[in-house]
Amino acid sequence: MQSKELKQMEALLLAKKSALLKDVEERFKKQKDDNNEKLTDVAEIASSSLSSDMEMHLVEEDARELKQIEDALARIKAGHYGTCEQCGLLIKKARLKAIPFTTLCITCKEEEEKEDNVRETKSKYNLDEALGSSDLRDVDDMDKKRMRNKMMEMEMDDSKG
Repeated sequence: MQSKELKQMEALLLAKKSALLKDVEERFKKQKDDNNEKLTDVAEIASSSLSSDMEMHLVEEDARELKQIEDALARIKAGHYGTCEQCGLLIKKARLKAIPFTTLCITCKEEEEKEDNVRETKSKYNLDEALGSSDLRDVDDMDKKRMRNKMMEMEMDDSKG
């Protein structure tokens, strides 16, 4: 990638970082303001709790994206930006413009997603098998979904470690 293009990508990443930091700051300010309000009934408390959970999830997503942006900026400085971490080939410019912090070329990303889908399917099958053969037959769909997600998280943690 040419020096001019790298500078453009760096500027794009820095602008994205600045916007995310501003969003996070606004969310924290809103969260602080919301926590200072006095809630009077159960519905308000439940609604506030749900809103807080959603805000925290968004903050976590923003933090993850900020980390990816910081990593991309570090790759620019190190001279590795635009190279697929999986296969070592150059990532197409159109992909980098769409997702400036990406670390994988489209081929490797598609392969990763296929593997994730296979793991998810296996995990779902194992959970359904476990639930079907136990006394948990009365567990509602939401509980099954939560358990599936927890199992997938654990499997993802295992595969990283």
